[in-house]
Amino acid sequence: MNSLIALLVVIFWGIWGFLFKVGITKIGIWRALLWSGIGYLSFEISIIGYLLYKGTPLTFDRGSLLVILACAFSVVGSILFLLLLEKERASLAVPLTALYPAVTVMLGILLLKESIKFENAVGIILAIIAGILLAK
Repeated sequence: MNSLIALLVVIFWGIWGFLFKVGITKIGIWRALLWSGIGYLSFEISIIGYLLYKGTPLTFDRGSLLVILACAFSVVGSILFLLLLEKERASLAVPLTALYPAVTVMLGILLLKESIKFENAVGIILAIIAGILLAK
């Protein structure tokens, strides 16, 4: 795994959660959701324009449908995350919701027949225990 990229993801997502928490406390959940949509849309239009300019084919197949479905889950999850941030401390909401990769791992094991190392399983179990302790 590329540790630098993983570290950058953690840093960027950490700042993302912090900025959303501060923004929501200043403007409220609904205005934050509106501005978040405008912000995401602006970046997405730029990305779409670049990819079309680059010649990325716009074909629709089962993989495309799965990616669109993933986006729907992402949007609903993001809205729920913002609602949680409005009601809860960021120091609790962010690490608790950061357990979502455990769901991905479990789905990968159950549906894709992926396997993980014993050490990885222990890490996931410890992360879930940490989430339970955080929620107390």
